[in-house]
Amino acid sequence: MYRSSLRILLLVALGVALVIGAVSVPRASAYVLANGCDEYDPATGTTYRCNPSRTDFYTPDGVDPATVWVGTNYPGEYVGYAAARKGPKFVVCCDGGAIPPPAPYRAGRDYCSNPWFGNSPYESRWQYTCYRHDVCYGSQLGRKYCDVQFWHNMIADCKGFGWYNPDRYACFIDAGVWYLGARWGGASHYKPRTSSTQPAGE
Repeated sequence: MYRSSLRILLLVALGVALVIGAVSVPRASAYVLANGCDEYDPATGTTYRCNPSRTDFYTPDGVDPATVWVGTNYPGEYVGYAAARKGPKFVVCCDGGAIPPPAPYRAGRDYCSNPWFGNSPYESRWQYTCYRHDVCYGSQLGRKYCDVQFWHNMIADCKGFGWYNPDRYACFIDAGVWYLGARWGGASHYKPRTSSTQPAGE
């Protein structure tokens, strides 16, 4: 009798522990891998790989953001502006004229020109990041540099969602689409600012 009571008590305790565990532990939508930096999204089978300095994920086209410096453009791409940073307020451009400082960021304006193939529910989260990308282009800091920083900042915005939140990885996917949109289609927008009303937003 003592043994059967003990067995029943243990089974009840085990059942309660399983129920509590199932209710209180959120289901993981993805996993941070053993190195503490790479992340795996089982919903899409995608692994986001960290760079060697563990400061960033590689871009979708395999670039390590830590190796792209101010002034870096894409290989083989003609850029008509050879900019050099000259102090915190302005940049001197190719003809010796100063690029005006950018307009300040204004909350509530739309700074994101989303690619035709990439409407995203995370656009509102990326407004300041889009503004910074526009400022980078207008300051002629290097188109590749600006695009890689765009990726870095979008991913940082997406990481505002916890690893257990499926939005984190949906946001990563959309960030990849937007990064590639800037990478492939941004050349015509890479121009120096002409006034301090830019970027204006909508």
